[in-house]
Amino acid sequence: MSAHERTVATELARAALPEYGIAADTPLELLKHRENVVFGLTAGGQDYVLRVHRRGYHSDDELACELDFVRALASEAVAVPHFVPARDGRGFCVVGREHPAGPHQVDLQHRIENSGNFGDERTAVAGTATLEPSDFAALGRLAAEVHAASVRSGYTMAVPRDDWDVDGLVGPAPAWGDPLRITELAGADRELVVAAIARIRTVLEAYGTPAHRFGPIHADLTPENVLRTSHGLVLIDFDDFAAGWHLFDLATALYFFTPHPRAEEYRAALFAGYESVRPLDAADHAAFPAMLLARGLTYLGWAADRRGEDTAEWHARTVLPHVVELARALLADPPAPHADRSAS
Repeated sequence: MSAHERTVATELARAALPEYGIAADTPLELLKHRENVVFGLTAGGQDYVLRVHRRGYHSDDELACELDFVRALASEAVAVPHFVPARDGRGFCVVGREHPAGPHQVDLQHRIENSGNFGDERTAVAGTATLEPSDFAALGRLAAEVHAASVRSGYTMAVPRDDWDVDGLVGPAPAWGDPLRITELAGADRELVVAAIARIRTVLEAYGTPAHRFGPIHADLTPENVLRTSHGLVLIDFDDFAAGWHLFDLATALYFFTPHPRAEEYRAALFAGYESVRPLDAADHAAFPAMLLARGLTYLGWAADRRGEDTAEWHARTVLPHVVELARALLADPPAPHADRSAS
């Protein structure tokens, strides 16, 4: 994050603070910068997290929909963030209309006391993460609780968002961009991935979208988006939530750990934890390798639009060979029998 970007984000954050009844000169601590810029602060004896959203990432209606989903999960006792309403009662405010950077959405939430994130993407890929299968069992239970709660709450999306369906993952215009634009993906590896994309489409179309498999999901269940607390794991950052396969959340949870020496143990524990809350069937297990590769391809598409950024370069250079191996493994297995789509 450049000094200029940090200055702009800080100015926008300070403009937003009075909308929550907090002094504009309250000290801010930069916590994170990726899609959004996240600050920590303390006011009135309370600790908060403030997010300056990337401009244009979501419309106001889309962001309101996201916060409604988080509130629906909270009403079902799922461990999620709690947002502070702005002066007008909304879950976020818009500031910067007169700022050179333009209008930006800003939300404020209570800071969750924690001992750190579930893990780290880079140590996961490097194989140096020191997690235990029991960690993944807990993560699987959390994912299942989210999916079960979304069904129980009867939540329906008030406005469309980019769905994580077949077209959103491997269609002509994927939601996160075309992975084939990564220049490092060339020659035989590129041909392999192209063939694997066709296989993914076949598998997922056969898998279908019945309600017990497909619905509102978090869609970004990475190690950094899960906090460790004294009460268990807490899921944060619902920026990418939309309609998608429940299996997509499990694929995201495991994806960065697929190169890890204990990957098979982690996968078994993740699924066991999930199935202790919600049942899965043979079709779910059969579709998972295709979903796992689809998840990897979304990151390559994301990176293609952000070349030059550190994380994008890491995906394009370091993680890419693992995506190719997932494609190779998918194509090495015979196509699974078509799932019964009568419930779609």
